[in-house]
Amino acid sequence: MSPKKSLAACLLFGICLVQPAYAQEVDGTRFRAPEEGSWYHAIEPRSWLHVGGDLAEIEATLLTIEESAAPGEVPDDPTRRGAGSWIGEWQAAGERAFGEAEAIAETGDDDRAEARYMAAMSYFLRASSPHTNDPEQRAALAQAQLAYEKAGQYLPVPLQKLEISQDDGVFTGLLHLPEGDGPFPVVVVSMGSDVTKEELLPYFTKQLSLRGIAMVSIDMPGIGSSASYSFSPDLDKLHAATVEHLKALPQIDAKNIFVQGASFGGTPVARIWAARPELDLAGVVYMCGPLHRPFMAPPEAYSHFPAFTMDGVRTRFGLAPHAGFDEIAEFARTLSFKKQGLFDGGKIKTPILAVLTNDDPVAPIEDLEALLARAEDRLTIVYDEPGHCPQRDTREATAASWILEKIR
Repeated sequence: MSPKKSLAACLLFGICLVQPAYAQEVDGTRFRAPEEGSWYHAIEPRSWLHVGGDLAEIEATLLTIEESAAPGEVPDDPTRRGAGSWIGEWQAAGERAFGEAEAIAETGDDDRAEARYMAAMSYFLRASSPHTNDPEQRAALAQAQLAYEKAGQYLPVPLQKLEISQDDGVFTGLLHLPEGDGPFPVVVVSMGSDVTKEELLPYFTKQLSLRGIAMVSIDMPGIGSSASYSFSPDLDKLHAATVEHLKALPQIDAKNIFVQGASFGGTPVARIWAARPELDLAGVVYMCGPLHRPFMAPPEAYSHFPAFTMDGVRTRFGLAPHAGFDEIAEFARTLSFKKQGLFDGGKIKTPILAVLTNDDPVAPIEDLEALLARAEDRLTIVYDEPGHCPQRDTREATAASWILEKIR
């Protein structure tokens, strides 16, 4: 199939496997098939629509990028800049949508203004990905954050920014409140190592707000509003600081604070459950985060991962842009729960919901079972499908229902 036909099919069906073609196995477990394509970025229109994008605009932008590439060139080569490049075209799409939103806002059409701000946010996030310290990516992310804040003012209860202290720094959390008088139960949510907090609004609007549950979205260390931090063995440090901050807010029910995360965002959730019982959380929702074995992979295993993923990982780890696989592997081992002794210890009373697939190379079921041997109140849901993490809407509906059941 030609690249253009492959891209057209991707856009039509919303399922795009066009990562660079690396070997099919990582440490004996299927990770990526060689036929998955030749783009640097993951092409995921369904995800981009989920957070506010428009299909026609997404299609036009991707085709422009593809057609602008020289023969044999990776269409979205991250070193390309200006017209026709990945960052240039998504930046332009974001600026058009943002300008339209500003004009519509003047007319009083709140619904359309909100939709166009969210579209702008989605496109600016594409320009920023994989959210490294590159100045142009950082500038695009700042525009995405502004567009999200503008859209958040149209929520029934306007979005609120929280400035949260941790160590000698400050990071930003975004507080989303349901309608009503409160105080409200709340869930602190983070996503993976290459997904920012601005992609979490659908979880609140579709699931949590309908159940009277508030949400605080935060970025993982090394990305977005938490970029001044980096990964460390105590990867849950920002989540813990957020929990303590929330306990002092009058809008929040301090007895009912939950923490949730998916992919690499699931790792600090599991850690806060295992290492910080003094927080007295009402529950945690762990989804498909690495715990031990992926962190122990040999350096050569990282050559199997897409360059997009590894560029983001270097940034989150606080490493230089061209750090070698030996350096990445050495740091990754410090994150292992087994090496930190978190698989050992007494029973833990805090309820935990674990959601994953039965064939996830990032989150082996065996690692989860070693951790959950300490649980007194656990529910594990394993989706019978391969790959990393269950589909977002499905897993979030499951999580929201479980949280409602566990409110104290």
